[in-house]
Amino acid sequence: MKIKNYVYILPILLVFLTSCNNDDYEVIILETPTISEVEVGLYNNELGVVGEDFHLNAEILAGDLIDIVKVNIEQKSNETYAEEWSYEITWDKYQGLKNATMHQHFDIPAEAPKGKYDFIITITDQNGTYLQEIRQVELIDAADFPDVNPHVSVFGVDKINVDGVSGFNNFYNNGEFKNPDATFFSKDESLWSAIQIGGLKGDGIMYGLLIKKSLNHKPETVEAIDFSKVIVTEVVSHSSGDKEVITLRNNKDTDHWNYGLPIKIGAANDNNSPDPNPITGGNAWETGTYYYGVVYTNSSYLKSTFKYIEFDIVIE
Repeated sequence: MKIKNYVYILPILLVFLTSCNNDDYEVIILETPTISEVEVGLYNNELGVVGEDFHLNAEILAGDLIDIVKVNIEQKSNETYAEEWSYEITWDKYQGLKNATMHQHFDIPAEAPKGKYDFIITITDQNGTYLQEIRQVELIDAADFPDVNPHVSVFGVDKINVDGVSGFNNFYNNGEFKNPDATFFSKDESLWSAIQIGGLKGDGIMYGLLIKKSLNHKPETVEAIDFSKVIVTEVVSHSSGDKEVITLRNNKDTDHWNYGLPIKIGAANDNNSPDPNPITGGNAWETGTYYYGVVYTNSSYLKSTFKYIEFDIVIE
């Protein structure tokens, strides 16, 4: 999946305030809106069924205050369609908010031709700036909906050995930090996750990853992982053939009812398989914000899915 993100600045971006002698200038740079946690289609599968409900979710943070949020579905220049068609939908319900969770459902019009489209999200800020993020969506008929539809159906994180005491604390579960005032891990605590990937057939592999946010690396497919920038928390694969749809659980190497391999904050090596990688150099543990996520790719059907959350790690 390719993501294009553009920031546009409407006519007056820089305001110059001059002193009496015109020698001194104060430059005011207007903040632009940002968007994150975007889900285009159910489970972020980038599929829309013609004539049926479509799911869109995103976190929006305005530079000043939100004005208008708009979505356009536009035909691609390098694709062929049965006829010309485009679609636009606008929401003003977020107007005046600094930040908002955008959770929308709308019907894909029944007359929409099937094919691959640009899915363009535009956020206009009341301060005169706006941002566009371009995703891809494929419009299909209900009869064409694939059996193989990888998606993260369970994503939970626990702490083990909190404050040096044996036991665990529930940290995060399917979209919710259990203690919003303590969204961090400390040195010698261990991260223990419960992950399930649904809608699978054939062959596939899943990686759990810890990544320093400062490295600006959030791979969305297994092929895109730069192993010099990640700490691998676990690797789980499957070869299920094409007989039935399965769910992959990360407890394959532990035989625990729901949890995979733990990783200790401050460990010398990660859990890469078959050869663990040393956690040194650019990957060395340090205090700061980390991404934690799962990336799955199905090599039989060339489909992928991913999910990330953010939290801090405190080493000192």
